[in-house]
Amino acid sequence: MSHLSVRGTAALLIAALALAGCSRDSAGLERGAGGAALVKNGLGAVLPGKRASTASAQAPDPAQLAQAALASVKGPVLLATFESVGAPTVLGMVGENGTMRSYQTPDQRGVMLRSGLLAGTRGYGRDLMSADTDAVARLIRTRQAGSAPRVQRYLDGNGVERPVPMTCTVTPGASMTQDIAGITYTGQQVAEHCEGSGAVVDNGYLVAADGRVLVSRQWVGPGLGYLVLQSLRD
Repeated sequence: MSHLSVRGTAALLIAALALAGCSRDSAGLERGAGGAALVKNGLGAVLPGKRASTASAQAPDPAQLAQAALASVKGPVLLATFESVGAPTVLGMVGENGTMRSYQTPDQRGVMLRSGLLAGTRGYGRDLMSADTDAVARLIRTRQAGSAPRVQRYLDGNGVERPVPMTCTVTPGASMTQDIAGITYTGQQVAEHCEGSGAVVDNGYLVAADGRVLVSRQWVGPGLGYLVLQSLRD
């Protein structure tokens, strides 16, 4: 049942994108290797079904996991699901500095968010090392249409951070109320379409009236694919 969280989010966010091509560095964008390409589906399409596996069949129910996390973890809590894996995990906030928040899983894997947008990951392999998202975050959080740059950085084969600059178009969508993993959210859908450096990316967000990102589906990188994040407690 691990895919239930992703299915619930599908009604809010962009369709799943199939990753084409691979590479040896964390960016997956080595010169001469053809780069990374994503096959894009339309806004509002349904996420494709997940392949059944023994691991996913044994994964916890997202709703039960969410309630257990709220009862046992103090402070802000996220429920995170990598689409490539399907199993949801809980992350508790371990640090905050301005608009930057750091979250960790019980096994100390980390996710960093700046204004609700991914700023980095740690401990997953082929991580997103850092990201510049301030300009596009302003459009997303205010639910305004427009274009803005973003840069994501990954380690190359020599351990050097390589930038992946993209230009992103933000498109506000409909307002809605949706129950996800036993929690009801009300907000406005916002789509973010980015292209550049051989990548085509479609992120989706459910944004509250005060600008908080409640639920999102964000591209971490070629190695990790998309991550669905659900704010259980802000």
